[in-house]
Amino acid sequence: MSDPTDPSFADVFGDDLSDQGSAASLADPVRLDPDAVFTGDDDNVGSRVNDDAPAERFDGDTSELPPELCWTLQELVTAPHITEKSRSWPVVLQYEQPLRSRLSELGLILEINREFRYAFTRQAEDPSPRSRTLLRAKTLSLAASALALYLYRLYVVSPDDPIVDRADMIEHLLAYRPSDDTDEVRFRDKINPAIRALDEAAIIKPIRGNNDRFTIYGVITAILTADQVAALEARYRAIAKGESADGVGGQEEGSE
Repeated sequence: MSDPTDPSFADVFGDDLSDQGSAASLADPVRLDPDAVFTGDDDNVGSRVNDDAPAERFDGDTSELPPELCWTLQELVTAPHITEKSRSWPVVLQYEQPLRSRLSELGLILEINREFRYAFTRQAEDPSPRSRTLLRAKTLSLAASALALYLYRLYVVSPDDPIVDRADMIEHLLAYRPSDDTDEVRFRDKINPAIRALDEAAIIKPIRGNNDRFTIYGVITAILTADQVAALEARYRAIAKGESADGVGGQEEGSE
């Protein structure tokens, strides 16, 4: 029988779960760049950009790039990712090389996944002391990463219908409740911050008009590597059994 005071359970469902300092304890923690809140996709997907002389967007605009390309560049820097539903997605495909070049000037690398149709930028590892970090990594809590692992499995099985209900996410995390913990309501309340963290990190997004159903974004496949999936699975199996998760992770690491 697992001990409700066991540190492994406290790590997963501690009262400070919503704290940014509570994070998955992996040698290579689960991260998402950048940590700005995703503003949402546009339902109207754009078409190919006209290569005519660029229109002036504002007084003093000296850009030699089409406005659509400028706006896409801004979205790649400020949003966690771009999906196929965004009007910027076809611009990314049409102007991949110019975008890569412009982002590279800022010390950023463009990542494009054509299979699951998303794009995002990550911080390059520039060793120069003069380089500046524009994107900050966000490290998920252990509970949120356990939920991310569950969503990852759902997505790879059904990428064309990546929908998950809040009730299913809660039911999944209830598997980590100690057998002698009789306060299920209190335990459920501690799960909500993990769901909220994935929403804020743009890994899931509530379906319009229904806050209990979520779309899972394809970017989940970039957040979790095969090695991380294996490590997380081992850790959560141990926690669910009330065992120590030694060897899977050590001290917790907070957000950068």
